[in-house]
Amino acid sequence: MKITTQRRNIFFALLFLAPNLLGFLVFTLGPIVISLLGSFTTWSLRPSVPLKFIGLQNYLDLFNDPNFYFYFYNTIYLLMGMPISIAGSLALAVFLSQKLELRGPRAAARLSLTSAIVTGGIAAFLFLSGSGSAAVVILALGVISSAGIYFGSIGYRTFYYLPHFTAGAGTILLWMQLYNPNFGLINQAITSFGQLVGWQIDPPGWLSSTKSLLGFLPLPEHFNNGGFGLGAREAMMIMGIWGSVGGNTMILYLAAISNIPPELNEASDIDGASSWQRFCYITFPQLAPTTFFIVVMGIIGGLQGGFEQARLMTEGGPAGTTTTLSYYIYTQGFERLDLGYGAAVSWVLFIIIMIVTMINWRYGNKSTTD
Repeated sequence: MKITTQRRNIFFALLFLAPNLLGFLVFTLGPIVISLLGSFTTWSLRPSVPLKFIGLQNYLDLFNDPNFYFYFYNTIYLLMGMPISIAGSLALAVFLSQKLELRGPRAAARLSLTSAIVTGGIAAFLFLSGSGSAAVVILALGVISSAGIYFGSIGYRTFYYLPHFTAGAGTILLWMQLYNPNFGLINQAITSFGQLVGWQIDPPGWLSSTKSLLGFLPLPEHFNNGGFGLGAREAMMIMGIWGSVGGNTMILYLAAISNIPPELNEASDIDGASSWQRFCYITFPQLAPTTFFIVVMGIIGGLQGGFEQARLMTEGGPAGTTTTLSYYIYTQGFERLDLGYGAAVSWVLFIIIMIVTMINWRYGNKSTTD
């Protein structure tokens, strides 16, 4: 009787799990198996190409393709912005974890109103002077400052996290306007600053430039550095840093900081430790597991990323300098219609991510448990 009841419970459990299991088999496991099998064939969307088994030929062609190494270099290059993103998120989390104390709500209201009046006046002056874009930026900063002063750290946390909710395509289109070499706000600000200090500054070409910060390295010709400077890669990196600082990384750090035992900070105060010493010897070591998780997930996301930016901002250009491996998979599979080769690239990317993650887990995780 007991066995019959157990079987019935297992049956109903599987019945309730069936929709999820079915969805996983059809939409996740199925495509993975098909892509693996397809990488060993001439799988193509062109009717003129017959489907046949070719073994490792796609992988051999991939490793003999200089474009693959170039696009892998682009993918790694864009990962250079990750340390800046993590450091910025950590600094922002430490700042927002502090309590902003004012002498009562009236003092907060007066200071908030003063901030709004000052920034509003500056924005109005800039607008009347013909700098409408700068006026909008100052006005936005004034709103953030005033709300943060009135509502405290909660207001600042909300405003810093708001960009995370914006649509990816809309944000990318906005940054395309900012990077416009002729009338973009960024180049206008650079030119205005140069005129103010008396320097002759040639603004970067951003999305139309093949220059890079590693343009001084003697790399192979097909890497298309274009010389030293700021180019399309740096434009994508800056946009990525802006999107990540204040996003989920900041939230993770805020949660981790709130879980630090208060006794440690109290002991450091008794010992007369400075704020910097408290951060170096208490806060940062306590955040080691969170930092390890963020680094691992950041590397995985970085190796898989770059598709949206390349597709909407540059279409992989100029001269392929913003084509990442994820965008390369798309172009091979859905523009050249060579799904077999695209599947091979995706599986090589998977192996790279797996190896890097295993190395991080082997050595990085050890440092968090020492």
